Amino acid sequence: MDIVLNTLLPIIILQVLLLAFFLFALKKGKKLSNRLLALFFLFLGINFSDGLIGLTGFYQQYPAIAHLEDGFALLLGPLLLFYTRSVVYEGFQLKTSHLLHLLPFIIITITFQVFYHSYSQEEQLFIQKSIADRQLPPGFYFSVALVYGHVLTYFFLALKGISFYQQRIKDLFSSTEKISLAWLRFLILTMTGILLFSLVNVMAPYAGLDAWFQPTFAIVVGLFFLFVNAVVFKGLQQPEIFAGLEKKDTAKYTSSSLGSEEKQALKDKLIQLMENEKPYLDPEISLEQLCAKLDVAPRKLSQVLNELFGQNYYDFINSYRINEAMTILSNSPDSKLTVLEVLYEVGFNSKSSFNTIFKEKTGTTPSSFRKEALQKLAAST
Repeated sequence: MDIVLNTLLPIIILQVLLLAFFLFALKKGKKLSNRLLALFFLFLGINFSDGLIGLTGFYQQYPAIAHLEDGFALLLGPLLLFYTRSVVYEGFQLKTSHLLHLLPFIIITITFQVFYHSYSQEEQLFIQKSIADRQLPPGFYFSVALVYGHVLTYFFLALKGISFYQQRIKDLFSSTEKISLAWLRFLILTMTGILLFSLVNVMAPYAGLDAWFQPTFAIVVGLFFLFVNAVVFKGLQQPEIFAGLEKKDTAKYTSSSLGSEEKQALKDKLIQLMENEKPYLDPEISLEQLCAKLDVAPRKLSQVLNELFGQNYYDFINSYRINEAMTILSNSPDSKLTVLEVLYEVGFNSKSSFNTIFKEKTGTTPSSFRKEALQKLAAST
């Protein structure tokens, strides 16, 4: 098992650090986002390096330089949260107020270093031996649990931001597959699962399950190895986002001056445009582009869609696409078209999205719908 750990840990550290340096040097995408993610992986690599150094017994020989990076774990959560916000919001910038998120790191690092270096070398050696033998007081495990809680809290906030983003882009775009940040959600959820398992590993000796420590630690290292390789394999870098969200656009319509008559007029104009020009057939049609055709502000059109249609932009456009698909699938002259050809014909660019939305609207799959429609048509002739 030691051979496996001593092999995997250096590989993980090398991969994580290379990924960090790659993101630092990357010119494509948002520079701030790339650097925030690079810092996240850099500090993650430093934490792994500390674990590897600890396994070698180096700190028992040189206890004075131990624990210099212990507080770095408190930077992982804020960095991932800032990164998430930088890809969610188009105009996100780091501000002085964001330094408040670094206070736990600063306070813990300074306090711990002052106390640790107030001990004699013999006392420091005793501490390092206790860590190596996993003979530690309850206060140590409590402090570790607080650190894990700190990181996981920030991960939760980042996931909450992604959920908000995924809901909000449906007000702006008719196709969201390329900008849904599903990969970032995967990254955070996977990291959360590994951290929770890692917490079990750290707490095992305190619970009297010392025999579990080595096996669970090997599993944690193995999971991180698979995770890092998945990230590298997918070429994880700044995603191509067509447009971030402006924070000012997230407010509701409490201050809108759009009257009921103007709303109805805009609704009628919109329906006429959808029926005559069929802009929904364009797979990349956005709220802004549709507003340009109507010569109306995006905020006003969003209000009409929400209040008079009871839909967001994503659902509104795709409802027209599904109706168009139903017409084609029910029409015998077009029966030679495959379902894949139909979905592209009506403006979808994802088979999974088409099938999901079609079934939500009709209660059946496109293939089953076509079969039933053609059977009814044949029976009536």
